[in-house]
Amino acid sequence: MDVNSGSWLFREEPLEVIKNIFRRALGAETVREARLLDGGLFNTTYLVTYGAGEERAVLRLGPVERHRIMGFEQNLMAAEAYLYAVCRDIGVPCPEVLAWDTSRTAVDRDFMITRYIPSVAMVNAEMTEERRHDLCFQLGAYLRRLHQVTGESFGFVSRVLEGRRFDTWSGAFLFEVEDIVGRLEAFGGLTAGEAGAVLAPFRRSRELLDQVRTPHLLHLDIWAGNVLLDRETLEILAVIDSDRAVFGDPDFEFAAPWMEDPALRRGYGFPEINPGDRDRLERRRLYRAFYLALDAYVGLGEYNNQALYRDKKEELLELLDIGKM
Repeated sequence: MDVNSGSWLFREEPLEVIKNIFRRALGAETVREARLLDGGLFNTTYLVTYGAGEERAVLRLGPVERHRIMGFEQNLMAAEAYLYAVCRDIGVPCPEVLAWDTSRTAVDRDFMITRYIPSVAMVNAEMTEERRHDLCFQLGAYLRRLHQVTGESFGFVSRVLEGRRFDTWSGAFLFEVEDIVGRLEAFGGLTAGEAGAVLAPFRRSRELLDQVRTPHLLHLDIWAGNVLLDRETLEILAVIDSDRAVFGDPDFEFAAPWMEDPALRRGYGFPEINPGDRDRLERRRLYRAFYLALDAYVGLGEYNNQALYRDKKEELLELLDIGKM
């Protein structure tokens, strides 16, 4: 089983704890099995069989050692429930939420229960290149539909739901950059000089960032591992892991390293950047730097993955033309 039990955020729970969660959240008197699922990096996830009819659901338990997680990660269960509700309204397939709770009364962790979807992750499905192309094109169309949803303010949905709203894109974006870089410095991942040098180009770019006037709803984590397919027909059944959604610039979504697929971009109708559009190119560079800083911190402070930290820090300093300090 490919569960990263070395992550500081991962922790298995006894069956009695899971039974208590299902009893309190769903009124289920019987839990027959709770099987740990692969991929325990941030959340700890179980496939649970419960009830007299042996229904199945997916239980996701939020991270332990919460002092390690980034600021926008503090309210992810609420953000995911919000995104799934939006997706259902606009016709983007997603899981059905049965319960979610951030009170930490049933267990000392946030949790979410969704109805189990018999499926295979797209990343693990065998298919022809033509079929993969068709699925990516459809994903792009779904993403376009999501981006057409707009908000009244900028920021990560997890923040917005807690009342932390920003009138400008620069305000929302710089708030997160400073949080992540500050954590890297506090955990010894950047020297004070390096942290200041990383922040400088972001702080100089407020006017550039504020050319973005409309807060579009972004997913930020659409890749083949977060797309569930029917095992027989290979139709898309659900797009999952929507908890890191943000109201912001669509280019921020497409700056992620997993968003380069040509079929997905065609399905979206993505307007490629003109080489002469220096403002958009510079925003894209800053967005790429954001993802590198985020991944460097994840490796250092959350997943206990020193190789990830070192690689992403090196890429970050190189992208921003910063020497080691």
